Amino acid sequence: LTGPDLCHCLAARRAARYVSRIYDSHLSGVGISISQFSILALVEEHPGIAVADLADLMVMERTTLVRALRPLRDANWLTSDAEGPKAALTFTLSAAGKAKLSEAEPCWRAAQAEFEAGVSRKQAAALRAGLLTVVFAG
Repeated sequence: LTGPDLCHCLAARRAARYVSRIYDSHLSGVGISISQFSILALVEEHPGIAVADLADLMVMERTTLVRALRPLRDANWLTSDAEGPKAALTFTLSAAGKAKLSEAEPCWRAAQAEFEAGVSRKQAAALRAGLLTVVFAG
């Protein structure tokens, strides 16, 4: 490896785009992206989560997350606490959001299986653990 291929950031971004394509291709049939699926799954796991806390979990800028939340709210997949400043806004899955997440879950499982088939289940688990170590160490 030489030049740009030595860059850890470039390698991580390439891998992220590659993996996202796998998940997005599986989820496209139910009209959702992997980013949207991830947001819905995290909101389901943390009902009443504040935007700032969700942004921290997603490792996203708050303003970027707010833009990503808009279509989910427009689709009525999320309900929000409309009181107070935007930073204090909280989100919960609506019944429609729970239904969308349930509809998308088999597609997500198929994407997981495709990725694991390409790199092996053991290597996929090790990769995920290593990446999460980097995220949580920061």
